[in-house]
Amino acid sequence: MDEPKNEIRKEDLLFGLDIGASKINLFVGVANGPSVRVLECGDFPLTNPDEMDCVVETLKKAAQTLESTAGVDVHDVYVGIAGKHVSSFNYRGLITLPTGEVRSQDIETVKDQASTIPENAGQIIHVFPGEYTLDDQPGIRNPKGLNGRRLGVEVQVVTSRLNAIQNLDKCVRSAGLHTVEFVLEPLAAAYAVLTPDEKELGVALIDIGAGSADIAVFVGESVRYTTSFDRAGNSITSDISKCLSVPISLKKAEEIKKKYGTCKLNNLLEDETFPVPGVGDRGDVQCSRELLAKVITARVAEIFKKLKENLEAHKIDSLISGGIVLTGGCCALEGIDEIAEKVFKKPVRIGYPKGTSGIQEAFHKPAYATGIGLLHYAARQQSENKRHETGAQLTVSVKKGIQWLKDMVRTYF
Repeated sequence: MDEPKNEIRKEDLLFGLDIGASKINLFVGVANGPSVRVLECGDFPLTNPDEMDCVVETLKKAAQTLESTAGVDVHDVYVGIAGKHVSSFNYRGLITLPTGEVRSQDIETVKDQASTIPENAGQIIHVFPGEYTLDDQPGIRNPKGLNGRRLGVEVQVVTSRLNAIQNLDKCVRSAGLHTVEFVLEPLAAAYAVLTPDEKELGVALIDIGAGSADIAVFVGESVRYTTSFDRAGNSITSDISKCLSVPISLKKAEEIKKKYGTCKLNNLLEDETFPVPGVGDRGDVQCSRELLAKVITARVAEIFKKLKENLEAHKIDSLISGGIVLTGGCCALEGIDEIAEKVFKKPVRIGYPKGTSGIQEAFHKPAYATGIGLLHYAARQQSENKRHETGAQLTVSVKKGIQWLKDMVRTYF
């Protein structure tokens, strides 16, 4: 039986915030062993993502809804970040080992050296170490305790333009919340949808939302590459508004995409049509669903081709033996995975959030992978913090015990 909400300790609550180009998701959950129990989600459409006041008001509404429905105090949030202001760079560090044996501090030193980036590179969000080298031996995942003279590592440094982070944090603070950490959105989604086997083989996660298509390549537990492409769901909507036999608004085009959109041309009935309101009072116009599917498929294929070309240009495509996993709101388009398979020529699947309990069926969709993944990320950070605290407490206890023993010796001997 689930633990009553009012018995959950405040410090155990987890909050994940996904501010997208079309909606805001604010999830609240609690760690439940190796999984996450989702308590509630504030899910609100975002009418104008480029207007700060609109973002703040929508975020306030989402937080108030959670506080009311879940009976919790929303404050410390893990915030997803993605888009064209996010960049990634490869850097390499190399140090001489002072003792001839790799210690924990040596690993931290070489990672720090590799993470020294130019000032104009932006603010660091994540540093992902790849494999280590020890003297002439490459491909070492954990060098601690090994003997050698020189330790090297290549790291993936993910950064964001400083003003983008400042503006995002300002929205969060203006809504009365506090940012614990900014988390790369494909990384968060990976916690919710990827399997250990996929990561071991090498897998690319593609998160296609409204504003951007973001990709992250994982090999083992290491993120080897990330990039963002600013054509995604909104580009498809724009194409629909321009290419049908009657001009329509973006809002109406979005509705048509969700209701009639598909990437499966061979499933359509011959001469199948759908009604589109005419301009002014001219009445409905029947539009071809085949034309709609062709418009959508062309843009989806272009997005995947651009991502494939980017991976090939950076020589990353050879690392993806485990295939492609798709997440994000665009995964609602029937057959989008088949288009991806044709373009990438690799196995493709749709990523649904896993490792959760208590979640409503309505939120068990690729569109919510980032928000739920943020809870998984937060749970892992919470677990690591507790482990560090326990270790620190044990060190203090041992020191106190030694001091007590010394005092006893002085007193009685």
